[in-house]
Amino acid sequence: MIGEPEVEGDGGDPEGAWTEGASADVVRGGVRGARTRPWPWVLGAVVATSAVWALVLQLSGYGKESVPDLHHYRISGSPCGGSSLKPLTDALGAGHVEVFPADTQTGPALDQAECTLTAQRSVGTHWQASYSTVVTVQLHKKTDPAAEFDDVGSGRHTLEPVAPSDDGSGTTTAILATGGSTHVVRVPDLGDRAYLLTSGRDETLTVLHGGAVLTVAVDVQEKWTGPGAVPPPDADGIPQRPPRQAGYRSALVATMRGLMSALSGPASQARNETP
Repeated sequence: MIGEPEVEGDGGDPEGAWTEGASADVVRGGVRGARTRPWPWVLGAVVATSAVWALVLQLSGYGKESVPDLHHYRISGSPCGGSSLKPLTDALGAGHVEVFPADTQTGPALDQAECTLTAQRSVGTHWQASYSTVVTVQLHKKTDPAAEFDDVGSGRHTLEPVAPSDDGSGTTTAILATGGSTHVVRVPDLGDRAYLLTSGRDETLTVLHGGAVLTVAVDVQEKWTGPGAVPPPDADGIPQRPPRQAGYRSALVATMRGLMSALSGPASQARNETP
């Protein structure tokens, strides 16, 4: 004889479990009731893990630009003070040099100072040379100035390597030609990178060293002091020109080394730490 089907479990169909309108959320042996959902736990674990990783990345500095190394350079007083510029002033051969006060500005991202000195002397017969030297110091404390520095004057010069040339200093360097009458020479063994820009009789030496950009520029103006408004012509009918003066590369390099030492030495640090 066929009996009633047996229902697995210990209580069969609970009373009212399958009555009209009852919930179908039933398990064998009883009503399941409110279901426990795992999502709050999962979301909590994700949030906690994200917080931990955010803290790790923050502590490790991930995603942040590294602060430029200033190599202990500090601005105190005028960059034109002291004996830093003596190699250059000696090379100019002027009896009197006038130094103007420095313009100094400091800020959270950039400290900078600029000073000017002028000198005059006679060159040849009835010619006078006037020299204006500008010293600029920029200390970039937040962003690396290397990319801008390599533009060599904010893109005014397009560097094109040409054949190496011995400039007479005992070191063979590559001359980089630029548009117009300006030439750029890379100077070795000075900071991270250094360039000498020459335009006519004007010369500028600029150096990148970490976050520091240091520049010494010499502008030369020559004036006829003889009779008449202009110099008389030579045998070929061409107006006389002032005697050619030697370049100042060696003096500029020696001056730059002295300036770098003065700005990064203990005396400079002590002056800056004085209240």
